[in-house]
Amino acid sequence: MFTKMGGSMPARSIQCYSAPQKSELRPQRRDDEKRAILRGHALFRSFSPDQIDRLCSCTIPKSIKRSTIIFSKGDPGSGLFAIHKGTVKISARSIAGHDAVFNLLGAGDVFGEIAVLDGRPRTADAVAVTDCELFVIGRRDFLPLLSEEPEIALKMIELLCQRLRYQSDQRENVMFLGLPSRLAKALLRLSGAECGATDMFERRVRVTQLDLASMIGMSRESTNKQLRSWEKHKWVRLDRGAIVILSPDELSSISECDDE
Repeated sequence: MFTKMGGSMPARSIQCYSAPQKSELRPQRRDDEKRAILRGHALFRSFSPDQIDRLCSCTIPKSIKRSTIIFSKGDPGSGLFAIHKGTVKISARSIAGHDAVFNLLGAGDVFGEIAVLDGRPRTADAVAVTDCELFVIGRRDFLPLLSEEPEIALKMIELLCQRLRYQSDQRENVMFLGLPSRLAKALLRLSGAECGATDMFERRVRVTQLDLASMIGMSRESTNKQLRSWEKHKWVRLDRGAIVILSPDELSSISECDDE
């Protein structure tokens, strides 16, 4: 994706100096753009300029088309991924061919960290739900960063703690909450509207009903029935491949109810 700048060093004499060609400036410009994007990423925005430079030197931007398998369960954990744009589904398939959707990740999220850290095979599949722009950091470059940069290691610990909290919440929801509460909580989380946050704009969640049902441990039929009921109340709108949240307040109230 990126190429090294070629050519010899410019002569020191002013008279002999010639302005660099556009093709020579392009790699530097791309590195500057990459640094700017890394500084704006949720995981990296608190890093120092030196740490950003180190990340930039071992980070490869990658464009992924929709429906592309980024990696499969059992693959070697050769790299860490950070999402700049797009949505990625983390899932696993049973022997019978049924998908279990563990998470949907969007811009600012990181995935693939478990296999990178422990060196064992991937624990799930990662598939691009939409066209994606990703950053890839190879394991052989990332592990030295962790050992030499304590702040980066602490960020990874924080990320792992978030993953554990999410998994704990998911298990608790399946054990104690009924379908409406589970569904409302999932939609609010995926839309970024948790904790009752509301505004005047519609919140679009790009997820199929089949994937959503898998995430909350319910059938697609029962999930669709509940969504249709909410649509009649104008709390949501069902679009092709997406669910639009029209009333976050109503869903927030439902998510707090633990009645079966």
